Amino acid sequence: MSRGTTLGTHTRARRAAAATAAAVAVAATLVLPGTAHAAYRHRAESGYDTTSSKSVTATCGPGEVLIGAGGRIRNGNGGVRLAAIVPGATSVVVRGEAYPDHTEPWSVIAAAICAPDDGTPRVVEISPPGSRTAACPADLVLSGTGFDLPAGVPLAGLVPDADGGGVTVRTAFQPVGASPVAYAVCVEGNRASWDGVGLRYKRFAATSPVGTSSPRMVTVQREWEDEFPSMSGVGGEITVLPDPSDPFPAPVFDIFIDAMMPNDDGTRVTVAAVQRAAVAAGRSVGGAAAAGNGLRSLDRHSTDDTLWTVTGYSTDHDIY
Repeated sequence: MSRGTTLGTHTRARRAAAATAAAVAVAATLVLPGTAHAAYRHRAESGYDTTSSKSVTATCGPGEVLIGAGGRIRNGNGGVRLAAIVPGATSVVVRGEAYPDHTEPWSVIAAAICAPDDGTPRVVEISPPGSRTAACPADLVLSGTGFDLPAGVPLAGLVPDADGGGVTVRTAFQPVGASPVAYAVCVEGNRASWDGVGLRYKRFAATSPVGTSSPRMVTVQREWEDEFPSMSGVGGEITVLPDPSDPFPAPVFDIFIDAMMPNDDGTRVTVAAVQRAAVAAGRSVGGAAAAGNGLRSLDRHSTDDTLWTVTGYSTDHDIY
């Protein structure tokens, strides 16, 4: 396992001493609604033009550390891939890449999910060479996710582990040379399989209806109405249904995720996927509404009869 970035100034040697104080602080915060334990979203958008590859950085506020991140493409129209969401100590870099035939202006949007630096350990783990899974240390649990893809590779999935142990990145094909990289933002907390008393990690999920239209969008809601608004981790996964008449179905390369974005108040995450656009195809996720908080889509039809769904994932920082 490779340690990519350490969040804060904490070392493994200090964790034993910090754990008791952190547990008391978190327990006290959880019973006081409206306190600073809730996460905050900071948003940034790149230039809106026809540049083929662009990135943008969203940065936490003073005294905050990154616990999660999200990103999306505006006006990609099925011609721009979401290529990377790379979390760091106090910021996230999100990158988009346009296909060569995409001629419309577009932008990429980054969201940094941040929380006050309360002195508890936070680290960013990177998937080791040859692996697509970034795993948290045994004493930490997944809070945020990220990925980085080689040029030209579309994103088929970014899947947080159901137990909170890490996150895996998926692509429709294995690229030659450079491999996809996964990032896991890890914080103190209890895995879903933990048999003790108290709060533990939980992954939320929602799946779109099966269909052929593009784009397809799903919203992942927090579980309870009175929860603190602090969804911190995002994820998504495309599932293509095989054609029963085709005994040897080929992999589908032209459907990819182009949005995994938490909203401003931390109550939900929107995940969208799109089929590769033909020339003069209709609009994809974003459109003229990109300056606002939400996502929207305009109707367009896919170029074939492929049946597929998109599943959205989220983790909630206050579940821990």
